[in-house]
Amino acid sequence: MDESSVTLAATPIMRDVVIVEGADALSYLQTQLTQDVERLPLGGSAWSFILDPKSSIEALVRATRFGTNRVSLDVDPGFGHVVRERLDGLLFRTDARFSEDTWPGVSWRGPAAASRKQDAPIVSLSKWHGVEGIDIVGPDVAVPAGAPMRTHDELEALRIRSGWPTMGYELGPGIQPAMTGLVGVAVSFEKGCYTGQELVARTYHRGAAPTKRLVRLTSDDAFERGVRLMLGGDDVGEVTSVAGGNGLGYLARKVETPAQLGANGRTVTAHDIADG
Repeated sequence: MDESSVTLAATPIMRDVVIVEGADALSYLQTQLTQDVERLPLGGSAWSFILDPKSSIEALVRATRFGTNRVSLDVDPGFGHVVRERLDGLLFRTDARFSEDTWPGVSWRGPAAASRKQDAPIVSLSKWHGVEGIDIVGPDVAVPAGAPMRTHDELEALRIRSGWPTMGYELGPGIQPAMTGLVGVAVSFEKGCYTGQELVARTYHRGAAPTKRLVRLTSDDAFERGVRLMLGGDDVGEVTSVAGGNGLGYLARKVETPAQLGANGRTVTAHDIADG
C-alpha cells in the first residue's frame, strides 16, 4: 500500500507472552519454530510460525531473545495458552521452563516509527506490507503522554489495508505458510529440522503455488466477514477480515488477480499481496 497516506501514530495493544528459559531453551525452540532463533542477538526479534506435523499453522509468534537462555514468544491476545500447551507438552528430559502472561504495549505505525524506541523487554521493528512500524511490549509499557493516537479500530483497518494476517482470522488450522504472504519474514531456509518443515521446504524449493493464497479485497461498498467469494457461479474463496470497503480473504489458486468477485451481493476486487 502507499505509505504516504499513513501518518505516524500510536495505539495501545495487548499481547499474550510465553517466556521460555533454561539451558535448552534455544535448542528446543530451534526444533519447533520456523525461524532461526539460535541466531537472534540479545534484544533481537523475528516473526516465526509454529506448525503441526502437516505444516498447518498453530500460531504466528514473535520470538525475542532477552537473555542468554531466555526467549519470549508474543502472540495475538487469546492465543498464549495455545502456544504454551503446544510447546510445553512436547518436552522430554529438556531443561526448558515456561511461564505465561499478558503484557500491554504500544504499536507505532507510520513513517519514522523506528525513532519511537523505548526501553522494554520487547522492542521490535514490525513492518507490515508497505507500512513501517515498531511494537514495544512489556509489563509496564504505556503510550507516552502527548503522543499522536490511532484507535484500535483504525489500527485494524490499517492492518487489513496492508495485507497483514492475524490469528483467528487469517491464521489457523488448515492454513499453511505459503498461503499467507509471510514466508519471507517468518521462515528460515538456512536452519535445521523443525516440526512441519518438509512441506514448507518442498513448496518453497519447487516454486509450487499453494491451493489458495491470501489477497486484499476492495469495494465501493461495505461487505461482511465470512461470506464466500464467487466467480461466474463458482465458489473461489472466503472473506476473513473486513473494515468498511477493505478486506482480506483467501482466493483459489486458479483465479488470477486483479479479479472482480461477488461477495454476498457486493462486488469486490481481489489484489495479490507480495510475500514478505
